[in-house]
Amino acid sequence: MAELDKYIDDIMSKAKKAEAEFACYTQEQVDLIFQKIAHEADKQRVPMAKLAAEETGMGLMEDKIIKNACACELIYDAYKNMKTVGVIDKDPTKGIVKIATPVGTVCCITPVTNPTATAIAKTLFLAKTRNVGVFLPHPRAMKATALAVRILHDAGVAAGAPQNFVQCITPQPDGKALAQKVMTHPSTNILLATGGPAMVKASYSTGHPAIGVGPGNAPVLVDETADLKEAVGSIVLGKSFDNGMICASEQSVVCVDAVYAEFKKGLEQRGVFFVEGADKTKLERILIVEGRVNPDIVGQSALKIAQMIGVSVPKTTVVLAAEETGVGEEFPMSHEKLSPVLALYKAADFADAKALCRALIQYEGIGHTAGIYSRVPARIEEYAELIPAGRILVNVPTSLGAIGSAFNFNIAPSFTLATGTQAGSSLSTNVTPEHLLNIKLIATRQDHIEWFHNPPRIFFNRNCLDDGLQECGVIDAATGKRCNRALIVSDKVINQLGHVRRVQDNLEKQGFSVSVFDDVNPDPDMATVRRGVAACRAFKPDLMICIGGGSPMDAGKFIRASYEHPELQLEDAAARFVELRKRTCPFPRLGTLIKKLVCIPTTSGTASEVTPFSVITDDEGRKHPLFSYRLTPDVAIIDSSFCDLLPKSLIANAGVDAITHATEAYVSVAANEFTETHCLGAVKLLFANLRESYHEGTPASREAVHKGATLAGLAFSNSFLGINHSLSHKIGAAFHLPHGLTNAVLMAYVIRYNAVDNPTRMGIYPGYAYPAAKERYASLARHLGLKGQTEMELVEAYIKEIDSLMTSLKLPKTFAEAGIKEEAFLQQVDDIALNAFDDQCTIANPRMPLVSELKEVLLEAYYGQGKVPPAASA
Repeated sequence: MAELDKYIDDIMSKAKKAEAEFACYTQEQVDLIFQKIAHEADKQRVPMAKLAAEETGMGLMEDKIIKNACACELIYDAYKNMKTVGVIDKDPTKGIVKIATPVGTVCCITPVTNPTATAIAKTLFLAKTRNVGVFLPHPRAMKATALAVRILHDAGVAAGAPQNFVQCITPQPDGKALAQKVMTHPSTNILLATGGPAMVKASYSTGHPAIGVGPGNAPVLVDETADLKEAVGSIVLGKSFDNGMICASEQSVVCVDAVYAEFKKGLEQRGVFFVEGADKTKLERILIVEGRVNPDIVGQSALKIAQMIGVSVPKTTVVLAAEETGVGEEFPMSHEKLSPVLALYKAADFADAKALCRALIQYEGIGHTAGIYSRVPARIEEYAELIPAGRILVNVPTSLGAIGSAFNFNIAPSFTLATGTQAGSSLSTNVTPEHLLNIKLIATRQDHIEWFHNPPRIFFNRNCLDDGLQECGVIDAATGKRCNRALIVSDKVINQLGHVRRVQDNLEKQGFSVSVFDDVNPDPDMATVRRGVAACRAFKPDLMICIGGGSPMDAGKFIRASYEHPELQLEDAAARFVELRKRTCPFPRLGTLIKKLVCIPTTSGTASEVTPFSVITDDEGRKHPLFSYRLTPDVAIIDSSFCDLLPKSLIANAGVDAITHATEAYVSVAANEFTETHCLGAVKLLFANLRESYHEGTPASREAVHKGATLAGLAFSNSFLGINHSLSHKIGAAFHLPHGLTNAVLMAYVIRYNAVDNPTRMGIYPGYAYPAAKERYASLARHLGLKGQTEMELVEAYIKEIDSLMTSLKLPKTFAEAGIKEEAFLQQVDDIALNAFDDQCTIANPRMPLVSELKEVLLEAYYGQGKVPPAASA
């Protein structure tokens, strides 16, 4: 015991030393530390999630990656401008000054259900408020929480935070005694407890101030005015996310009788399997043990729980459900279940449904979360008045809606949601410094404010080069002088073909001094960028013209950024994001030195001339997709006369790449009326003209394909892409295959993967209410005049049209045909699938994949549909 006391005293002594040092930091120091921790944690989200899934055996690694990313992005965005040091508010008219001081040493209790996301959230709060933390991880998640705290600590210290500003208690023989000593230690100022009811209750019994959370048992009401497709899609999405481990996830759904049968049928079509009779009894027996959730079922998949009770269910099952009538101890289905298990109640009418929901949350989960699907504002207000919950979520998944801004930007992020005085907590909202009242919030699903970004000037039609280049003269607002120094960025082949000379002659006639940098490699790397930056420093251009395929345009974009911002690192510029407006590492503004970027494509596929994308390879050979609307060119010149001498292989690869762009943008979760029009126009032009462009090379066909590729670029710049590109990026980098070719091989397999009514997980976006990929692919087929009686027949007709086109263009149909060796492919397929999941394009896919599903798509794309050997899938 003496040894244990010494261990704890040493930990607390280090915390107090860090506390004293941290209290003297300025707001600027704090804000830098806060940003750097968020950014580093975001970069390390995959290994943290992977260890959490492996160690706990609960939930889905893929969803833990998303939760980690959301913890970084949402908290950073919500509080990056918040004042937390010294004077934070003044009202001279009332004579009020508010001064912020830290509370001191915080004992942070973290749960097994969210061992890394909670650690990220709490550390960010500590860093922003100059507090220090001692973490007590759940015994079943020790390694994952310790890894997270170590990453967060090192990132903070690297940015200037005190040593030991966060520490994690390591495993000891008597974990309960150790936890009790930390919680009751004189140096502990406050406890921040996220965990089970017993742990939270213990935190309130230590003699120290404590903020804790109670259990959730979210009831969801569905009335006869609800959009049932939206309700079914959202509820299944919320309940299956991380295998139902989020405490705010849907536990019971109460549906009015008028639409009950239709609603239940919709659930069944989306992969919800209802157990009855003896099977329901078996399920109830393993759900609740001695009045508490059985830890053996927490975060397990619906398929595994079905196996545990000996019930055979379809492989597509994502949620187990049972119809229920009662509430209370004798009805296990009415408890919080922390798993993909759902209770369904039938109510006579809206009044009956309200009463049932109130009974459910009062039985277990008071003060936490409730949901409602209705289109009647008065009913929503009635429900909110009656239900004793801290958050009432309207027409959104309760699990994801409770986290924060996934479906409404106006909701603050929550990773520790306190449940109010009625549940024994001092707060009834997110744990933040400013909230000390019980506050009830009603959150309604809202579409995000969208955009359509494109270059300010786009010139098109054959021989438009001269007119387009007249747009290059820019007056510098700072000096009043006209830009007069142009750097042309290209490659050796484009220069040798005379294309660079055409541009150079035009610019020199306008009075520009011109320098040529034609040292761009295919798949441009950082060595290319460094050479380009050196060329900029030597010549000091105020205009950049990029001419060629995707490589010179991609290179030019990042050369410009690196020239203007020498401190910019590739890894930071390529920072991933779930929501681009909340990225943890903002992209710098451009245009201070090079006033205008002009792009002239000489191939028809990448559309880099109009997109905010760039792909750069690092010094280790890894490709990094960059995205920022600040990378968007200022002028695009779409002149098909540059395409007259293209080799057939490049026409084929680039053309099918453009078809992939249009197809993925059309089915993206972020697709909208503006992007859809461009997709349809692109698909029409490309399918109608690509064969002729390849075989005969007529000017008219080359012109049409050139325009089609640019239209597709305008579309995916604003609605993004999907897993076709995620997989293509990674497999192309691994086996050095052309990007268009890998896209072409994958396309049919990805379409079949996406075109299902009951995906295991649906893409997440407020405007994407239910699985719509199949109907959107069918719409593309109709637009091409293809025939089919059903949507799936139209989807297959679209795939058949792609297959026919690939045959005509002499493109391989599988990766085996493309020349990848089987042994090499199987050695890397698991890593490729994992890396593709974390690719920037994945988040917009209409079906949010599991890594195992991405592997299945890759294997089919290697061997062919229905030809994957059993050994390869193992």
